[in-house]
Amino acid sequence: MQSLNTRAGVEEADTPAEADRTGERTVSDPADSETPESADAVPGTRLPTATGATATGTDATSTEVDAEADDEEKARLVAMAESAKKLYGSTRDAKLKKLITTVSDLLDKGYRPIVFCRYIATADYVADHLKKILNKKGTEHPVAVASVTGELSPDQRVTRIAELTGTDEEGNPAPERRVLVATDCLSEGVNLQESFDAVLHYDLAWNPTRHEQREGRVDRFGQRTDVVKALTLYGADNPVDGIVLNVLLRKHERIRRVTGISVPVPQESESAMQAVFEGLILRGERSPYEQEGLFAQEEVAEQLEIAWQSSAEREKRYRSRYAQLTIKKDEVAAEVDEVRAALGTGEEVRDFTRRALGALRGMPAATKQGGFTAHTDALPQGLRDTIAQALGPRHPRPVVFHDAPSAPRGEAALTRTDPVVAAVARFVLDAALDDAGKVPEWQRPARRCGVVRTKAVERNTTLLLVRHRFQLNLPARDGSVREQLAEDARVVAYRGRPDAPEWLPEDEAVALLDARATQNTDPKFATEHIAEILAALPAIMPELRDQSAELGRTLEASHRRVRTASRARLAGLKVVPQGDPDILGVYHYRPAPTFPQGVGA
Repeated sequence: MQSLNTRAGVEEADTPAEADRTGERTVSDPADSETPESADAVPGTRLPTATGATATGTDATSTEVDAEADDEEKARLVAMAESAKKLYGSTRDAKLKKLITTVSDLLDKGYRPIVFCRYIATADYVADHLKKILNKKGTEHPVAVASVTGELSPDQRVTRIAELTGTDEEGNPAPERRVLVATDCLSEGVNLQESFDAVLHYDLAWNPTRHEQREGRVDRFGQRTDVVKALTLYGADNPVDGIVLNVLLRKHERIRRVTGISVPVPQESESAMQAVFEGLILRGERSPYEQEGLFAQEEVAEQLEIAWQSSAEREKRYRSRYAQLTIKKDEVAAEVDEVRAALGTGEEVRDFTRRALGALRGMPAATKQGGFTAHTDALPQGLRDTIAQALGPRHPRPVVFHDAPSAPRGEAALTRTDPVVAAVARFVLDAALDDAGKVPEWQRPARRCGVVRTKAVERNTTLLLVRHRFQLNLPARDGSVREQLAEDARVVAYRGRPDAPEWLPEDEAVALLDARATQNTDPKFATEHIAEILAALPAIMPELRDQSAELGRTLEASHRRVRTASRARLAGLKVVPQGDPDILGVYHYRPAPTFPQGVGA
């Protein structure tokens, strides 16, 4: 209706084509167009003539004829809008009725859907009716519904989503039954996988890649639902939907299967598709005696497929020439191994999480599947709240930790990126950095300093956790140089005293992390020795600076190797250490005394 009313009254346009563009900016989401104009302006009144001529310089008769034609055109559009208005509402709008049924079914199955629309007015219309129908009087389980369109600024969009999916001002958790209605302003750059797990296309986009972008906001790494639903609503007797579905979506999928590449609709084919749509609209207005081109649509579809296939072949050749096939995997294998070593193995993540939760009274217990469970009721309040926010207020108890890259909703995966594992790590680190008097001892499972008597060493050995900082100057394709800050945490160890250290190889230093105490250490004795080591640390700072410089050279060499393999720019690439290294932890290992055993001991 808004499209018809808008098209019936545009006074800024000089031609019908310009009127079409102005009307599109009014009803479409700005994300659908590359033009910078916003969707706030409302076009004015009447359409000009098809020739774009004005009344100036024409005779009175011609002006009257043009005015009558304009009035007739406007009246027809207004009449069409009035006819469309009769279908308004959930009782007469068959598509809206089907949407409500589908959304209700998804909610009953535990899904949290996003409904994508192409037009701003459609999104508002759908959101208003979903909110009324799903929350009508007597509803046992109310549903939270929100609408996000290009009329909101990027910050307002984020705020609107946070209001729907986060806790409210009183600390109440987000509703489990929720629906987000959005235009394509959310199809790129916004990750929604943690809050939603179903996508419903209310309007078919002309460009099939738009559907992939919509679904990619939900069906991506970090999604906790095993099966993500993607549904498409279309009119079985709607010729426009039929062309979009058959000519565009299905051909796009067939090209993707054959070539392995997802290619958008070629820009040169958009005018041809526009002609097809206009032909469908005008079909009902033709005179019964006017002959219609029998093969016009078939020819356009064939031209589209040829252009589309050609574009796919060009893209495939381009990728083969410049991308992965030219990179030798052995050239980047060393970099990949270093990254994996820095991130930690799955076993290390599992061991850390279980030991930390055990120390924090989570009582972890092994499961048959290889993971474990942990209780959250006795955890520190701050950690307990963070876990509840990550998993939802109704998450299963005890919490199940899966030894897998992903986990079902309400459970955790033993990976570095899992929000529950990240929350445990953040709590342990923050507690270690806080002053001892602020946090109860049992809530500080990690320490920045310690003395350990162990059989793992034969001489006094000190392990240091050191953080190095670097400034990276990274050349970009446009010739500019981007500056980034990088950090690298390493463990180093030396035997003897700080003023005469005997530095250990890296593998021996890392092995000390697995050393276990075999005897208790007197707290006073430990405090005195740590104080002596801390006072002598300036003596080893020159060695740590040299290590920072060496790590910087290694990092720069890694960037050069990868950029050379990928044919990226090298001019301006530089890695520079920033300041002195930070010593985050000091751990002193002393040999455990050996007591004689047997007769005469």
